[in-house]
Amino acid sequence: MPYVKIVAYDESLLLWHIATELCYNTDQHSKEPLHCKYCEAREFSKRLSDYMFYLLYQQQGMMSEVSGISKLRFKDTLSEAQRFFGEYGGKNLPEGCKNILEVNTSVKPVHVKGDQSKSVLFDACMLAKEIEKLSPDIKWKVTSKVWVELLSYAASRSRAKAHVQQLSKGGELITFVWLLMAQFGLKEHAWVETRTRAKLDLNK
Repeated sequence: MPYVKIVAYDESLLLWHIATELCYNTDQHSKEPLHCKYCEAREFSKRLSDYMFYLLYQQQGMMSEVSGISKLRFKDTLSEAQRFFGEYGGKNLPEGCKNILEVNTSVKPVHVKGDQSKSVLFDACMLAKEIEKLSPDIKWKVTSKVWVELLSYAASRSRAKAHVQQLSKGGELITFVWLLMAQFGLKEHAWVETRTRAKLDLNK
């Protein structure tokens, strides 16, 4: 819950993106994307994670209301990831993800490096470890729902002008979500409701 409740939106998105990558690349069925009962939720989580990450860092005009200090966070996280994978990355991405999940995170990163760096790499590692404690079908169900709500919240806070500008270029998924939410009268309370629903799912 702290990863969706007490952090800024852009930080939460980056945390969940990295955690999703770690879980996805170490999943035992990752090479068989459609051959397990939870694979659909897993693939959905991965695709929506990549899309939201793309929006936050490549389409900031559409995410200006929720972007916060995303550029600084991304820069510091990238630098820390490059240092880690350069030294402990292994032969490929799955091995690198496995190695980072084996890092001792019993002490929160802020107590080790202070608050000067805005990197969330090892905070995301802690989140991934919490997700991995759930059964495979539950963890991907929860993860996919979090991504839907992250998308819904961004859509509810985005500006109409940004969507109009994107329509001339073919449009974005978030534009269709924005239109649907406007049609059904859904507003900014979506992200608040997410926290409650996610907590209920985790308590089952």
